[in-house]
Amino acid sequence: MSRYYGLMEGVNTFLRELSHPYRNWQFIVGETRGYALDYFHLFQSHPRGVEAAEAMVGIFTEVIDADVDDGVRIDAVDNLLLYLRQIIGDSRDRLPDFLPVLNTAFNWTRDCPDDRFFLFVKSFYPVKRIIRLLGDRGNGAIADYTVLNRLLIRTFKVTYDFWCEVKDPWESFQAAAGQIRDAERVRACFSEISHDVLHALQDQLNQIENLPESDARSVFDQLLTLTDFSAIVERYRKMPQMLLEAGADSGQGNQWKVIFLFHIMSTSGLNLIHEEALRDINRTVGWLIENESYRHIGDLIEKTFFILKTRTEQFPATTLTCVLNMGQAVYQTDEIDLVNFFIDQVVDLGFQAPMLGGVGNDWQIQVNSAHLQNIRTWLELVECKPKWSSRLLSSLIIKLSLSGIFIKDTDLFPRDITRFLNSDIGPVYNLAKQQTRLFPAYYNDIGAEGVLRDISTRLDEITHRRDILIHFLRKQSHVESSNRIIRACGEYIDGVNALFEYLSTKGLALPAELLVEEDERIRALLAEAPGADPVDTERVALIAAFYKLLYHKYQLDYKSIRHHLNQLDREFFPDLEVLRVALDEPNLKRRLFMLMDYLERLKAIILSDKTYEIRADIYKKRHITIDIPSMYGSYHERKFDALGLTFRVESLINVLFEELVYSAELEHQLDLLAHALEVRGFTFTQYLDIFKGFVVAVKNIINDYFNNIHGENLTRILSHMSTDRILEKYLPREDAVDAEKLKHRVSEIFFRDRIATSLGLQQLDLFLTRILNTLFHQSSMLPKDKLHLLLNYDPQRIMTGLDQINNSAGGIIYMGNKGLNLLKLKNLELPVPPGFIVTTEAFRCRELIEGFAPAKKNFRQQVRRHIAHLQKVIGKRFGDPANPLLFSVRSGASISQPGMMETFLDVGINEEIATGLAGKMDNPWFAWDNYRRFLQCYGMAFGLARDDFDAIIADFKARLGIPLKKGFTGEQMKMVALAYKSRILNEGVEILENPMEQLFMTINAVFSSWESPRAQTYRKIMGISDDWGTAVTVQEMVFGNISSQAGSGVFFTHNPRWSGDTLSLWGDFTLGNQGEDVVAGLVRTLPISMKQQEIEMRDTDITLETHYPAIYATIRKWAAQLVYKKGWSPQEMEFTFEGPSADDLDRYLGHGIGVAGGAMSGRAVFTLAEIDRWREVEPATVLILIRGDTVPDDIKEIYASDGLLTARGGLTSHASVVAHRLGKTCVVGCGTLVCSEKEKTAVFNDVVIRSGDHISIDGREGAVYQGVMKIRKA
Repeated sequence: MSRYYGLMEGVNTFLRELSHPYRNWQFIVGETRGYALDYFHLFQSHPRGVEAAEAMVGIFTEVIDADVDDGVRIDAVDNLLLYLRQIIGDSRDRLPDFLPVLNTAFNWTRDCPDDRFFLFVKSFYPVKRIIRLLGDRGNGAIADYTVLNRLLIRTFKVTYDFWCEVKDPWESFQAAAGQIRDAERVRACFSEISHDVLHALQDQLNQIENLPESDARSVFDQLLTLTDFSAIVERYRKMPQMLLEAGADSGQGNQWKVIFLFHIMSTSGLNLIHEEALRDINRTVGWLIENESYRHIGDLIEKTFFILKTRTEQFPATTLTCVLNMGQAVYQTDEIDLVNFFIDQVVDLGFQAPMLGGVGNDWQIQVNSAHLQNIRTWLELVECKPKWSSRLLSSLIIKLSLSGIFIKDTDLFPRDITRFLNSDIGPVYNLAKQQTRLFPAYYNDIGAEGVLRDISTRLDEITHRRDILIHFLRKQSHVESSNRIIRACGEYIDGVNALFEYLSTKGLALPAELLVEEDERIRALLAEAPGADPVDTERVALIAAFYKLLYHKYQLDYKSIRHHLNQLDREFFPDLEVLRVALDEPNLKRRLFMLMDYLERLKAIILSDKTYEIRADIYKKRHITIDIPSMYGSYHERKFDALGLTFRVESLINVLFEELVYSAELEHQLDLLAHALEVRGFTFTQYLDIFKGFVVAVKNIINDYFNNIHGENLTRILSHMSTDRILEKYLPREDAVDAEKLKHRVSEIFFRDRIATSLGLQQLDLFLTRILNTLFHQSSMLPKDKLHLLLNYDPQRIMTGLDQINNSAGGIIYMGNKGLNLLKLKNLELPVPPGFIVTTEAFRCRELIEGFAPAKKNFRQQVRRHIAHLQKVIGKRFGDPANPLLFSVRSGASISQPGMMETFLDVGINEEIATGLAGKMDNPWFAWDNYRRFLQCYGMAFGLARDDFDAIIADFKARLGIPLKKGFTGEQMKMVALAYKSRILNEGVEILENPMEQLFMTINAVFSSWESPRAQTYRKIMGISDDWGTAVTVQEMVFGNISSQAGSGVFFTHNPRWSGDTLSLWGDFTLGNQGEDVVAGLVRTLPISMKQQEIEMRDTDITLETHYPAIYATIRKWAAQLVYKKGWSPQEMEFTFEGPSADDLDRYLGHGIGVAGGAMSGRAVFTLAEIDRWREVEPATVLILIRGDTVPDDIKEIYASDGLLTARGGLTSHASVVAHRLGKTCVVGCGTLVCSEKEKTAVFNDVVIRSGDHISIDGREGAVYQGVMKIRKA
């Protein structure tokens, strides 16, 4: 090759590597292949060509014998066989000259050790095919058949021995497939790969081997008729399609196909078709997931991922394609448990790190090509349903943070970001921002454009391209620019010559401060450098400018925000001027408010369901002189640009927040605070609690959005991640790495980085820390004296209704946490029992109210006004035995103190009312159980122990032989209640019989319980101020003990044991009991969901989900509304239902007086004509006549209808008398009903019932419900 000057440099490099004591065998194999195959035409015509070919064969055999990786050895085997085939095919008339080389190679191959010889047997280039080519070339005249036969015989022996050792494929298939219809027909598909066929081939080979060597040509011809390794592999390759067709009639074809594909992947000898099998698994598994039953899919996914894990390094691209295809099918099942299982498998499969190498001759960075595909695959999976994919998003954030990310301009990754933003990321917006912030792709210019191109070119040309590193940086930025160039620039600047040293002496920290200083300032400093060459001065200025431009392009830095705004299209962002005005605003606080407002505008664009036009002007070109491709152009899309601008504005806001924190004159502000406290009656400890609460809120934000989301995933990923895949910044400086310490170090840096880049969180934490430290330091200086309580008392703030809001008594300070949440639920139109709240203003001034007659009178008047309103709304009367209204009275502090204060149930009951309730409901047990419960609350408030009452009821159970209280008769429950009463009276405690006095007493008792020892101890432990006080919530009782089909419970919207944001109802409920029984742990509870029952292994088959599906579905709908639509954090909620239907929770319309009949559901009617029409259309349908009231002229309508409902009237009204005489179901006096006969509508609060709508009434209880209710006949 010495005549070819262009080749000599490469040949010399190759020869030097061959002679090196530590050879790069992979390089040697590649170079040998290149010279052997590409230049064989030179060997063929050269007198010493045979020697050259022999040398090439010798290099391959040396590599195969060397101590090298399996991959390198396999590569050498394949290339050796390929080269032998080329010698035979291309040597033309010189084939006899090359025959010794061939024979030597064949003999050497035949004598290889078993493990290496097997590589020849299963090679992509079959030995049999190469030998057949040699036999065909010379028509048998030149070949040494003895040599060829010996190689063939060993090849066939190894082939048949190998396949006979593999389990018979029919047996494996039969075991995996289970019951097979028409098994013999299916078995016929396996005939060509069965052990029977292999044994026959072995026998045939033995017969041929025993033929005399003198008849070598005949032996050769017969050997060529045998089946070799590649032919068996080909038979295996066809099997999946054969099984698909065989199972078409039974519908099992795809199942059989995938079973055999798994068998192929588990068989090492079939590695040549493994990638093809993976692609086939990809297609088939996707189909099965869409069409198979749910219970089989999990096993299928698990088996598939087991195969993928063993092949992901060998076939990363195919593996990722399979994962994406499977994932899209899994998400389409809409089964969240299956999706979670799939995500676990995806994360455990591993992630393709960038694994950056050097730079190739084409100026392109050597990188793991599957890295970007892995990012895109996971993103596309998340896009299927983002709110279910938080764990996958978290894992992607962790993977990219720990192992790095490499994206080039030429990858056009902004398109991927746009597609991601067009998915439904609203429910995981914070997490989506954490993810997208990691992408170094928020630029509009692709490649080196504009000033960047001009500066890089000038920088290179100023030294006539003699500065090798600068020339490299220029080519890199032009060909496939990426964020990695920034670091290269920085390191170059660190070590450059005297001018940079001079800049350092002027106080510039290099290279960081080059980003801050203006270009003119840097040039001015350089001009002052003594003895500086003008060319060097220009070079340094250009390098600094180049570094700054690259940094601002790839980093989300606020310093370049004005330049970034100039690139945005005014048509896309018509309000850019608003942002420019904000940037120029001199007042710090106003600027912050304006920027925050602008962020909301950007968020609205990002989360919009619109798909905006993409403006991508991309051009590809090729550098002719060096044949290197490159790309340039621009990319704009509104959501993408909005997100990039969001990150830059947030970085500016964080800087401004820090400036604001350090500019605050806290000591002066505390003087003002002290004055405010003195005048307004707000104590120092309360103020302190507020800021403590803020600190807790920051902690909860960090837990909810960072620790809980990433913590478990980070631990899981680190346990499978090798240190060579972790970025250098996470690793300790010492060589020895302790696994446990490394885990803590990585976690600390990871979470610190996530929190540092979040909007305002770190700054808020700093601000609160400064405030609390200053407050504690100044606490001794605050005034002690308070103004007289009366001067601060505001009677307008002491009470508010849940449906008639008192704006002056609103907010958590006055209403307490419970009251405020009840009000929010009421505003969301969720079924909150009617009631009112006695605020913390009444608590604060309770001594004044009790001791100052006018204040006490005003307080009681306000309570009576609220009760009067509730009586009108509910249709019951407080203290009326015929139609009693009972209340629950509960505490409700601003800072929750669960179970520490008193609660009273069934307030407003006495013996007379209990008797009346028993008659009205025709349920004595229920009435006397309510009285019993009230007495127990009452007695415990006056110092009696729960055990005192438990002993009484236990004694009754023992004497009556009844194990459970629900087994008591009504009369027996009455005896228990009266025994409770006697026990209280025996302790000298007076029992108030007047319902109104009961209510005032219970309100005061709840207030007093704030000072109870347990409440004080709790506040001391939790660090809560004693000055808060509590509000009191008074609500209509809802009865979970009204029947065995009623119940109450508590549920969490999320599993309290696991992190994550997926809605999953979890909690407890009980039947035939009231809510306090669940909260206090007094009864055996039942699980809410089937998933909870399974995980907690509850010894019951009863769950709310299975036995009360309507109730379960309704509370799940409400939870979803609060968490997903309204953005509430995970909640704990109490619920009560009076029957098995969800209607008992949300269809209640009102209450009147039950006159006659029982439960009835039917259509609402207003006129005789309507009654006649419905009788023709639906003869069997029940019709309920609705009236404001009735007069004698209505007799025809009442007679023709089945039921009657009126807004006014009592038991002596015309409607009651007529309905009773006619035997009609009737409810009168429904206070919430406004009837318009003319408009043919009935309005219950906000619910409108029109003619023909379904409505339900209870002629005994007087309840009215919307819709059809299931009627249970007694």
